[in-house]
Amino acid sequence: MSDLSIEQIRGLKDLIHDAIIITVNTTEETHHALARHPYAVLRRVPGIAQPAALIEQTQIAITRSAYQAVRTIAALTALLATQLIDRVRQE
Repeated sequence: MSDLSIEQIRGLKDLIHDAIIITVNTTEETHHALARHPYAVLRRVPGIAQPAALIEQTQIAITRSAYQAVRTIAALTALLATQLIDRVRQE
């Protein structure tokens, strides 16, 4: 097996980062889509509809924050990897 060039390593890093972001985005979309179903039922129950809507909005905010944290960590990791690749390139 031949050694990878710096450009190939950088491309592999970008590919991995893109795959992580696509996976996180798809997972988040699926999560929200699945979570909507029970809340739709609860919104039809008198006396529960208003509290259920508040809980739904809270749940959405929390999960969005969690998925955004994963995206932020992935971006920071990609940035660190880029800096390491650049440092290796300079040597």
